[in-house]
Amino acid sequence: MNIVETLQSAGLSEKEAAAYIDLLQYGESQTGRICKRTKIPSSHIYTILNNLLEKGLISFKLVNNIKVFKAAEPDTLAQLFDEKEQTIRKEKEQLLKSISELKVMPSHIERLTDFKYYHGLRGIKSLYTEIMNSWKRADEYYIASAPLESFTKLEGFFLDVLHRKRIKDKVKLKILINKDSERWGLPRKKMPFTEVKYMNIKTQTEYGVMNDYFWLVSYGKEAYALLIKDKNFASTYKAFFEILWDNAEA
Repeated sequence: MNIVETLQSAGLSEKEAAAYIDLLQYGESQTGRICKRTKIPSSHIYTILNNLLEKGLISFKLVNNIKVFKAAEPDTLAQLFDEKEQTIRKEKEQLLKSISELKVMPSHIERLTDFKYYHGLRGIKSLYTEIMNSWKRADEYYIASAPLESFTKLEGFFLDVLHRKRIKDKVKLKILINKDSERWGLPRKKMPFTEVKYMNIKTQTEYGVMNDYFWLVSYGKEAYALLIKDKNFASTYKAFFEILWDNAEA
C-alpha cells in the first residue's frame, strides 16, 4: 500500500491526499502552486483544501489578503484514524442493534420456495449431507429411479456415510432402483429400515423426497443437482412415488 492509499484508508480522498502530501513536501503554498504541482483543477482546489481544514490536516494564514496554506504534522493523521475507528465502532453497534430488532420483527409475508443448485459429485455429496442434517429420528424418505451411475460414482459415500447415519438415526428409506442396477439393491435389502423395489426403466436421473424437501440429481456427463424446500413440490412427488412404488417389482 503506497502513501496515498494509506491516507485514503484514513478517510481522505485521492485528491485530498495529494494536496496534503504536496504541502508536506513543499511547505507553505498558495493555491496556484498547489494546483500546478498536483494537477488538481483550480475549480476543485478550494473544496479540497476546505475538507482538509475540517479534518485538521492543514491551516492557513493571510499574506496580503491571500491565503497561504500549511500542512499539519503527520501525527495528526493518527488522530484522524482514531476518529474513523470510533465512528465505525458506533456504526457497528447500531447495525447489531438493528439486526436484533429485525430478527424479532413479525413477518406477514409468505415465504417463497427455497432452492439450491449443486455442481459435480462433491456438490451431490453436499446435497445429501444437508438431507442428513435435516432429518429427525424415525423420519422416512423416498428415492425414485436410482440409476447405475448413482452407485458406481457414489456408492462408497452412500454406504459409509449416508446409510450408516440413517440406520443409526432409524430413518426409513423406500428406494426404487433401475432394473440394470439390481445387484446394488441386494445389500440395501439387508439393511434395517430399508425397502427396495425395481423399475424396468433406464435413466441417468433420480429424485428424492423427505418431509418438505424435494431433490433432483442428474448423473450425466456433468453431474448436478437441485434441492427444493417446498411442501407442495414434496407432497406432489411423494404421491408420484407411491404410484411408481405400487407398480414396481419387489
